Amino acid sequence: MRAALRCVGRIRGHLRWVVSVTGGFLGRMASTGSARRVLVVDDDADWREFLRLSLEDLGYETVEAADGEAALSTLAQERCGVMLLDLNMPGMSGTEVVERLPHDAPRIVFLTSAPAHEVGTALLSGPHYYLPKGASREELSLILQSLDA
Repeated sequence: MRAALRCVGRIRGHLRWVVSVTGGFLGRMASTGSARRVLVVDDDADWREFLRLSLEDLGYETVEAADGEAALSTLAQERCGVMLLDLNMPGMSGTEVVERLPHDAPRIVFLTSAPAHEVGTALLSGPHYYLPKGASREELSLILQSLDA
């Protein structure tokens, strides 16, 4: 498994970076879900609403879950191409959700308020991208565009 930090653009004068992980669990997964459908998993209702509205403005269809159990239940019924997954949720954490994902799970973008260097261990478990909470719609768009590439 290899991890790499790469710049995805400049937002409000600041360079923005994503951590990309290749190989490992998710590197072997075939994402069979709809690339335009995004599952948003976060216990913060306001943040979920911001993401839902931003995603809809960007042309994505959204499905929401407030916790890890709801996310796994949703994935058993819905096909999604991408999952925006909060790392720090009560009950089941984002990394625990990843451990229980089916083989054909969507690509994952971890959401967290922790600095990128603290997210490293979670990223090594397989998820491809990291988006800090409080990121702008433009940053979200850049990451989703890079997933489409």
